[in-house]
This record gives sequence, structure tokens and C-alpha cells, in this order.
Amino acid sequence: MEERDRELDPVVKVSDKSTAVIDIGSNSVRLVVFDGPQRVPLPKFNEKVLCGLGRELGTTGLLGEKAMADALAALRRYAALVHHMGIERVMVAATAAVREADNGSEFVSEIEQQCDLNVQVLSGRQEARYSGLGVLSGIPHANGLAGDLGGGSLELVEISDFRIHETATLPLGALRLSYMNMPEKKLRKFINKKIAKAEWLEELTAKDFYAVGGAWRVLAKYHIIKTNHPLTIIHNYRLSAEEMAALLDEILAMSPEELYNANGIPKSRANTMHTAAIIMQELIDKVTPSGFVFSGNGLREGMLFSELKKSVRKRDPLLDACRDMAASEGRFAEHGEEIFDWLKELVRPADRKSKRLTLAAATLSDIAWWANSDYRAAQAFRRIFRAPFNGIGHRGRAMVALSVYARYKGDFSGPAPDDCLRLLSDQEAKNALIIGLALRLSHTISGGTIGILSQTRLEISNSTITLKIPTSLSPLVGHHVVNQMENLAAELDLESQIEVVTGKLS
Repeated sequence: MEERDRELDPVVKVSDKSTAVIDIGSNSVRLVVFDGPQRVPLPKFNEKVLCGLGRELGTTGLLGEKAMADALAALRRYAALVHHMGIERVMVAATAAVREADNGSEFVSEIEQQCDLNVQVLSGRQEARYSGLGVLSGIPHANGLAGDLGGGSLELVEISDFRIHETATLPLGALRLSYMNMPEKKLRKFINKKIAKAEWLEELTAKDFYAVGGAWRVLAKYHIIKTNHPLTIIHNYRLSAEEMAALLDEILAMSPEELYNANGIPKSRANTMHTAAIIMQELIDKVTPSGFVFSGNGLREGMLFSELKKSVRKRDPLLDACRDMAASEGRFAEHGEEIFDWLKELVRPADRKSKRLTLAAATLSDIAWWANSDYRAAQAFRRIFRAPFNGIGHRGRAMVALSVYARYKGDFSGPAPDDCLRLLSDQEAKNALIIGLALRLSHTISGGTIGILSQTRLEISNSTITLKIPTSLSPLVGHHVVNQMENLAAELDLESQIEVVTGKLS
């Protein structure tokens, strides 16, 4: 960094705990400032510049002069921003284009001289590992094959049991191959030959494929817009094998002009979409995935995740994020666990996933307390449905958001949840309403005060749901509690009963 930049004042500190990650990729150069490392680091600043460093890699083996100039300009800006934000912890990683180019080391020296940045040129193994860890950071129970398609390379990673297993880095970047101008038949043969070198792929058939990288995320964005999907968040967006096959055929049938003008496809990505689709098709022929999941996390998140202790990595990112949100936006952050313990009788037969979503809803059930009472339900719903959560799919988001909506509203009336309900089956929507009514009842009984619910109990029999409450707390059983018990019982097709018990409940 130039001396005059060091002397500029005042320095505006973002956070002493913030980490800046600068990713010098084969297509883009990006700066992301995270409020971590921690289990669920949130991006506080995110900017990229499409420089195309890997555009000429497949033909000349070099980084282009204009691409390097554009990248250096972006990196000088990023270095200045990081300095003025007061961030001391800066991680800079360069990937395939810089690693493979004949003039890559010269470019790194130029960066270090002009920008005062310490650049780590990642090996293929490191790049693949970080990409895989990025997927695991946001989808902790991922089990299958992760593929990170960049501008200069394709990283393939076997992931399961919170771990990275086999990896491969292949020279199959979307930008690189697009500018090699090979006829399609020759291109497919070239791709197939490279993929065949990863012999371990044969053992990963019929598992989920986790798609990472800008070009493949565009596939998800295009499909979301095309199908009028209620949620435009790409992370954890899922497609069946049949849906992906149809989507790829559609992309490949489009002319360059149609791709350039297509809603959901950035103009800067249009000229690489055919190549990205062909690479995906050739991979599908090799591993025949059972389904496709798009990951919003990748190399940058993986770099942060790699620095966490293994015990921290295994923590649930959704529940951690919910607790953080409740702590900053709710009145009674620690009340969620008590509420969940109180109402878990309602989800006893359910699987682990349902219980987890119920705990998330219980944790977030007070985040809209500050809003006008007429808007609390809608405010809570939108906040949850659109939050940058990891570890939860679109249907799971809908379940949690609708449960908290019903906690405030008492039903699903109003326009806010209409699109969300399209994501769920009738039974799933009914389950969300039941949890919401139970949350509503829990807050009415306790007034948000910790320690009251633990002295009462909900019990369910074949015909009745009973609220047992000790004599000492019987004054809390007012008109609203009776009505809400009856509403919950009606949704469960049970009779409602309130039983005052002498002494403490065991």
C-alpha cells in the first residue's frame, strides 16, 4: 500500500473481530468482509469486479495484460478499503488462473508491491478443500459430491460426515473453455477425458450434487425466476435430476442473444452459460446424481471455516444464527429452549429435522416485539423467511417463518404468507400452524418470563390436550389462555382441558 494511504485519517473500524477475504479468482476479484471467524459469519461488505484473469489461459497460458490491470485496480481499492475499515486480519487467496499462468508469479509480486497484500496462491488440493468446507459450513449434513465451477478450474470434492474425503482439481473452468472456441463435440470429449481422471467419482453415483460457483448459481437464479419460486435465495435451492436435465437442455437450446437477454442471467455471464451447462451434463453422465443442491457458500467461507475448532464446526449453523438473532432483536433470548421443552410433546413423534425447526421457531418467537401490533406477524415472517440463514432449506424456512407468523397472528390470514404456503404440503402447513399456536399460548401464559413454563406441562392423550398448572400459578389462567388452548386443541382435533394441580408438577 502506498505511504500516503497509510497516513489517511480517520480510520473507521468495522470490528476488531472482522476478517477480510480477498479472492483473486479466474473470472472475478472479490472482497468480502465477514464479522468472524465464527460458526455463522455474516458478510458485512461484499464487492466483486469481473476481470477475466483466466480468459486467455487455455490459449496462451498467460494472464492477459488488460485483465491484470483491471485486477490490480480492484485490489488497490480493496486494500484501501480494508485499511480504512481498520481490519487487521486479511486473507488473500489466488486460485487456478494465477496458479497455472506462466506469468502468475510476476503478477503476484506486482500485487504485493502495489497493494501491500500477502497473497497465498492456493494449490489445487487447497482450493478444492476450501470449496468443500464452504459447502459443509452452510449445509452441514451434506453427503455426496460438491462441484465448484470457477473461471479457470473445476473442483470436485467428496463430502460426508462433516468431512472432506477425495478431491480433484480439473482444468475445466467455464471462462477458460469458453474462449478456447472448441466445437461442441470436441469440447465434450475434452471435458469427459479430464473428468475420467477422477476415478473415485464412480463410487459416488446416486447421491446429491452440491453446485458451487457463479456460472452454476446462475442456473439456479434463472430457474427461480422462470418458475416464479417464492424465495429468490439461491442457497439450498434444490432441483430434482429431471428438473436439472430439462434446465440444461433449455439453456443449451438458447442462442447467445437469448442468453444475453434472458431474465435471471447476468449479461456478464451469458457467454459462458453454454460451457457451464455442458460441463454439468458431462458430470451427470459420470455420476448420475439423485438431486441437486445449490450452495451459496464456497471457497471464501471455507477458508474461515477451516480455522474453527472441530467442535465449533459441528455446531448447528441454523440454531446458532437463531440464537444470535434472538439475542439482538428479542427481549428474552434464552426463552427459546424453555418454550421448546414445554411444547415438544407436540412434536414427539416427529423426526430430528422437525424438532430442529421447532426449536428454531421457538428461539425466534419474540423477535418482532418492538413493532406495532398490527405489523408484528408480517415483520417476523419477512425477517425469518429472508434471513441469511445457513443449514436450512427453502421448505424449512417456510415452516419456521409460518410458525412465528401464526404465533403473532393466530392463523395464516393476510397476504404475507401466501407465496410461502406454496412451498409446503397441506400437512406441513398444518404442522406449522400447530407449532405457531403453541408458541402463541406459551407467550400468553408466561408473558415472556423465564421459569413459568417449566412449572406447567402440556399433555396429550388420544382425545384431549391438557394444560396442567400448579395452584400457585392458577391466576395466570385467564380468558386468553382458555381461548388459545381451545384453538390449539381444535387444530389437533382434540378436546381442550386445563387442570389446576395442587403442589408442584413432578
